[in-house]
Amino acid sequence: MKIKKPHLLAMLTTLTFACVMAQAEPVFAVKADIYQLENEITIDSKIEETLKSKAPIHQPRLIAALGKTALIEIGSTERLTALEVLTTPNGTHYNAAMKLKDKVDGKWESITSFMPNIPNGQTVYFSRNIDNSVWLIKLSGTRYESAQLGQASFKN
Repeated sequence: MKIKKPHLLAMLTTLTFACVMAQAEPVFAVKADIYQLENEITIDSKIEETLKSKAPIHQPRLIAALGKTALIEIGSTERLTALEVLTTPNGTHYNAAMKLKDKVDGKWESITSFMPNIPNGQTVYFSRNIDNSVWLIKLSGTRYESAQLGQASFKN
């Protein structure tokens, strides 16, 4: 039995396309812009206007699997700010938590702020007082159909 080459080429193309499509799984892109503000600045409903004149001091970005916890930690061996993001299995919503961790007498103590059921794509804000300044964290998470699309979103 002889296999015709056009059918073999079509079959290989179909298999290659199917393999590529099988590898593209939805992901959740997490962006955090962290600003250090003077204590005198009041954080109010005009937050976006206030931040236009400020540059972030940190901009961590990461890609997370849907339904899995993503963790960003910033700080030192004595003081940490941890941001945790957990999406729903389908990525339509996410939960966000900020944990303030300070080492006291050699042991970690923490305080947690939690925001549940945030819609995909919505931005939330956390703040923390550190050494006579306010750290404002602008956190957003968005579902993408592939890690490649999620990575590309970080360029915007």
